[in-house]
Amino acid sequence: MPSIRSTKIAVIGSGLMGSALARAFAAAGHDVAVWNRTHSKARAVGGGTVAFEDLGEAVSGRELVVVSLSNYAACAELFSSQAVASALAGKTMVQLTSGSPADARSGLEWARAHGVGYLDAAILAYPAFVATDYATVFYAGSRSVFDRHSETLQAIAKNSVYVDEKIGSAATLDCAILEAYYGGTLAVLHAAAMCKAEGLDPKAFFAQKNSFLGLISVTADAAQGMIENNDFSGNQCSLNTHVAAIEHIVRLSSDARISARFPQELLENYRRALSAGLGDKELPAVFSTLSNS
Repeated sequence: MPSIRSTKIAVIGSGLMGSALARAFAAAGHDVAVWNRTHSKARAVGGGTVAFEDLGEAVSGRELVVVSLSNYAACAELFSSQAVASALAGKTMVQLTSGSPADARSGLEWARAHGVGYLDAAILAYPAFVATDYATVFYAGSRSVFDRHSETLQAIAKNSVYVDEKIGSAATLDCAILEAYYGGTLAVLHAAAMCKAEGLDPKAFFAQKNSFLGLISVTADAAQGMIENNDFSGNQCSLNTHVAAIEHIVRLSSDARISARFPQELLENYRRALSAGLGDKELPAVFSTLSNS
């Protein structure tokens, strides 16, 4: 089996995620330079990496520069230096700092102005999961740039997903998945609180995990086709019926004296669809009421 070509990489940022990324690249046989504003943190990364105090020196001679900072504002501050921008010219930057699609677009604009190849990326994993089967990284930007570095990027996640040429697409997909995760998690926790408030051991609810996950899966599959065809008709269960069920949840929450804010917000969104005349449609019809346009 042919060996993987060793690539000279710089990882900017030595927080928990940046450190995990740097060690994963080094473990895969790559030559890894690390830099952090606090040099002691860069030195602490270890794992065969080499710490630099000067950012320009850290990226000099590197083919790939991976950025993992707290936010895009921190990136903009670092890269505002002409010396650093010049050192990055001709290299490929993989931006793994969490942000929005607008952040990704501003990053691409900067990269183009300074002759830097640019991929915006989003990692769906905790630092401990980097380089394991539980890690997924979404990439957006030039397909040719992604293809050129895809083998190297496998070191941090074998499940490396190229999303689209649109630079904001990776951040969009990441935010969409996280919204489903955070919203779903809050719903699960609120459901457990309802059970406890009514004297039912939450274990009885958690034991039915497959029931509500199955309902979400079936609804997601149905929604995909309905959204694509802009047709929310069906004969399974009308929005009118769903709204009545949510009203029961709001009442239970109020009666049990736990926060009813979350189910009330759900109810308001679903009732908006009824006001739009969609009461006889299927649940995914709510999608058509979520646009501000």
